[in-house]
Amino acid sequence: MLFWLFAIAVTAICCVALYYASVTGAVNAGAGEAADVHYRLQLAEINADIASGQMPAAEGEAAKGELAREFLRLTREARNALPAGARRLSLLLPAALVVIAGIAFATYAMIGNPGIPSQPLAGRTMPVATNMDLDEAVKRIEVELQKNPNDLRGWSVIAPVYRGLGRYDDAINAYRRVLALSAPTADTETDLAETLLLKAGGGMVPEALQLLQRAVKRDPNHVRSRFYLAGYATEQKDYADAVAQWKALLALSAGGEAWVATAEQGLAAAEAGLAGKPLPQAQAPAPDPTPSPAQAKMIEGMVAGLDSRLSKDGGPITDWEQLVRSYIVLKRMDDAQRAYTAAKAAYPAAATRAELDTLAVGAGLE
Repeated sequence: MLFWLFAIAVTAICCVALYYASVTGAVNAGAGEAADVHYRLQLAEINADIASGQMPAAEGEAAKGELAREFLRLTREARNALPAGARRLSLLLPAALVVIAGIAFATYAMIGNPGIPSQPLAGRTMPVATNMDLDEAVKRIEVELQKNPNDLRGWSVIAPVYRGLGRYDDAINAYRRVLALSAPTADTETDLAETLLLKAGGGMVPEALQLLQRAVKRDPNHVRSRFYLAGYATEQKDYADAVAQWKALLALSAGGEAWVATAEQGLAAAEAGLAGKPLPQAQAPAPDPTPSPAQAKMIEGMVAGLDSRLSKDGGPITDWEQLVRSYIVLKRMDDAQRAYTAAKAAYPAAATRAELDTLAVGAGLE
């Protein structure tokens, strides 16, 4: 009720101000200016007549007084005069203001909501993000994509979400749509290849191999695609090619990247294989106790690729959960702690990362 009283008071003040400005402003300003000019000309003529002796001084002063009285009379009449159009406006304007105010109040009564509390601009989107269930958000995006199947942004958003949920077929389809709707990049080709590898359980498939090779050809400095290709060459026992690829990959390092240690292990394995020595065991156990050392390197390479992508570009909370879980399974707890800390910085709202926090607590992370 307080809101409506305040709104009515403000509207009334605005209407009165507009009415006063419109009515009082409709004076004959031009008449006042004309009277002033006429007065000055007449006064100049009287002074000229007095100076030339054509008019006695006393008569001249009397003429000046009469001229002044005439000027005051004309000015007063011009100020008080109101044209016929202005009179009509003075009658129509109050009615127009009342109608406009009525329409404004009626419209707000239908679509407005004065009961919503005010919020800072920076925090207005946060309640939506924290209160929306992930499945509900996915369904909303899917509905929008059904309406507009060429929405590149929608496919780009939902593809990694599908992958984080383990819906690999949907993720593969989404990444294909991204590639079809935009110019291919090394990142998008590698994203699709990663998803194909996940669906295949970590084993290389022909399409994924072709995508990774195209990604490296498109961008020779692309770390993720080179990582997979180096690991695959090691798994295929093509040790000469594997050594060359691991060295080329390590040459791209600026120092301190999460994937460097795994790449160095991969290089050591490839060099040992090239020299005919037994392959060194992975320092960190793989999630599956049965894979070969080369397959373990591939799994670690996938994790390192995910870490690199999230550190560089960020990603959905599901991808962060996958990264932390992978490091926990690999017993790389320092990396798990680092990934969890980065995820908290990316998603400060606790409601958004409830599952991730539960996972971290269970693993003993801080």
